[in-house]
Amino acid sequence: MWGREAPTHDISCILLTPDVHSVVTGSRDGQICVWDFDPPNLKLTPRCLLVGHTAAVTCLAQGGKAHGTSFIVSSSENGEMCVWDLRDGQCVEMRRSANLHTSMKAYQMLNVSDVRLFCCGNYPEILVYDPQSLDILFSLAARIQPDWISALHILRPPRRNDEVVLGVTTGGWVKVWTVSEREVRPREPIFEHESKMVHSLNALGLVCCTYNQRTVLMVSQEDWQIYDAGDFSQLCRVCGKAGERWMGGDFLSADRVIVWTDMGRAYIYKLPTNCIVESRAFHNKQMEGDNPILYGVVRPQSEEQLVNAPAWQFMTIPLESGAEKLLLRGDCEGQVMLWRLADVSDNQLRQINQVHPFQPLLFPPTLTHSMVKAWGAMVPPPIGILDQLEGERGPPRITASLFLPLQGRLACGREDGSIILVPATEAIMLHLLHGKHHHYHNWAQPMVLRGHQGRVNCLLYPHGESPHYDMAHLVSGGIDFSINVWDMYTGNLVHRFVVQAGQVLQLLVPPPTCTTRIQYCICSVSEDHSVALLSLKERKLVLLASKHLYPVASVKWRPDHDFLLVATQDGSVYVWQMETGHLDRVLQGVTAEEVLGACDEHVAGHGGGASAGADSETGLANPAVHLFRGLRHRNLAAIRHAAQRGIQQVLGEQNNHQDIHDSSKMRTCPLMIQGLRTNKQDANSHVLFFDIEALIVQLLSDEYTLMSPGTLEANELIMSSQYQRMNDLTHPASPEAAKKIAGEAERGLGMG
Repeated sequence: MWGREAPTHDISCILLTPDVHSVVTGSRDGQICVWDFDPPNLKLTPRCLLVGHTAAVTCLAQGGKAHGTSFIVSSSENGEMCVWDLRDGQCVEMRRSANLHTSMKAYQMLNVSDVRLFCCGNYPEILVYDPQSLDILFSLAARIQPDWISALHILRPPRRNDEVVLGVTTGGWVKVWTVSEREVRPREPIFEHESKMVHSLNALGLVCCTYNQRTVLMVSQEDWQIYDAGDFSQLCRVCGKAGERWMGGDFLSADRVIVWTDMGRAYIYKLPTNCIVESRAFHNKQMEGDNPILYGVVRPQSEEQLVNAPAWQFMTIPLESGAEKLLLRGDCEGQVMLWRLADVSDNQLRQINQVHPFQPLLFPPTLTHSMVKAWGAMVPPPIGILDQLEGERGPPRITASLFLPLQGRLACGREDGSIILVPATEAIMLHLLHGKHHHYHNWAQPMVLRGHQGRVNCLLYPHGESPHYDMAHLVSGGIDFSINVWDMYTGNLVHRFVVQAGQVLQLLVPPPTCTTRIQYCICSVSEDHSVALLSLKERKLVLLASKHLYPVASVKWRPDHDFLLVATQDGSVYVWQMETGHLDRVLQGVTAEEVLGACDEHVAGHGGGASAGADSETGLANPAVHLFRGLRHRNLAAIRHAAQRGIQQVLGEQNNHQDIHDSSKMRTCPLMIQGLRTNKQDANSHVLFFDIEALIVQLLSDEYTLMSPGTLEANELIMSSQYQRMNDLTHPASPEAAKKIAGEAERGLGMG
């Protein structure tokens, strides 16, 4: 349930698939949008939003084709790589790497059935991946002046059976590798064959002309240059315009290039004669006055101020009638623009210069579309979860959402500080189902909680996390620095905490293995870099951790040692004692990472429950963790010890006498509602999850509870003879028979 406002989509990279049927855009918020593209009708439609990355998407690439299904590969700025199926939007593979990619090129190598991904970024080599499994197949390394590769290009020279990879480092060294799939050896890098220093630092683009493979375009922020691919001698250079920085470029033909900037414009140049291979002056030194001629400007019809640099892609599509040259641009407003670049002959240029001398041609966009336009064109418009509230014109945005399965209600915090409690199933029925229920007048009225002065940032229902808390309490945190505790049944404000000097960003519940006093507390994370423990039972502050120099990234727990660990964005970890409120130590670097990892192992070992004792051997960590550690260090004693602990846990699960067929324990909630925001400034959309099996179990259970034993027997759900036989077997009349049955059972277990 998207709501009436379109989600923001700050585009950071764009990809037009080779079949020209889909446009894929990655955003700085981590989401990926797939647009259906209809070239004959020039129609672009957003089809699905892929949610999975936890950081900005930096690059996209074709992921090859397997069994007729197209895939794409995405990479984010925190090292996440994902393979997506464009047919249904499913993420089929995910890897996290320490190498941060800034560019990915999909290339079909000779005698290889699928494409290969050539990646470069913040590491001193080029990594080649399998696009299906995301395994590194081989790498291209440098012997001379190794440095980060800032741009690369792959080509196959004519009459050769191998590929040539061109790469330029951030320091301005051009590297040339010759790659053949037959010569690739696992875990052995391939070193460059040639290396040369050029006058280009921090290059953003490197493209070899596909029409002659003799000229190379290299683009950096300050200038773009043309080089001879034979000896990499500079043929011409063009500096950037005032207030603009170059971002990339490509060849339109053998003598024309298009170069785009961060201001959302692209420029088309005709190269001088010394850059044209067919000319006699080719490879000569650039003469004074013989500069590239600017004859075309590609830009929107109206000038616009872009907050972030747009994403560009140039693509040449071979057709029967010729080649179609397409230029795509995606910007921070969620707009996608497409230009069809028609060829302009020299005669046409002369005629235009005679009429309008020194005035370049303007190329308006052929197609412009955006999320906002798509939302406005939908009939009926997309619905929101609170659209049933009549009398509200332009209602406040929903800024926080929390589904309460036990009450069947949805709590929505809004921008004006109010919190709305609505029956979830009734709200969904009114919007998604059609029937007689639309004429009912006895719907339960929503409850409105008012107490915040400004936006509600987060909601928490502590009883849903642990039974220690009061079932009636709902906790909310807002932009007004306050944390409110509400009684959901009466709508009254029970208590207000104001202990932090910043808006409340997150509310958490401590683990159930903490001390009794901490078990009745909630944890609050504020914008002032502080973390607070607030006791709902005593209604007072227990701990205020406020000495952090950077924003809080995560909060971890170590209940056995009475420690609260706060990780900040600079990589530090602050260790606080929960009972006394003292700062125990500050950790950084590898030690901080190991301590945070130990906290995760501790939670996995306890299984998240309170039954594991603090001093128990099984509660220290998962046996599998110790087993892998023993294998890594070749410690036979540790391997034997971990195996014994694993067997004990398995036997303990087998000997557990709890009734695993208890329907109340197996039953899950048939409906779950999850709030979704692509950006902090957006209103909440809502995703509905229906568990069909749980719904069937609940409906059958409710139906059986209303039936008497006679009705059950009449419907042939039970038979009295079978019921009596099972009752006689499970409840023997004489004590001697019971002892005999128990002895047989013990003997059977011993043999097993």
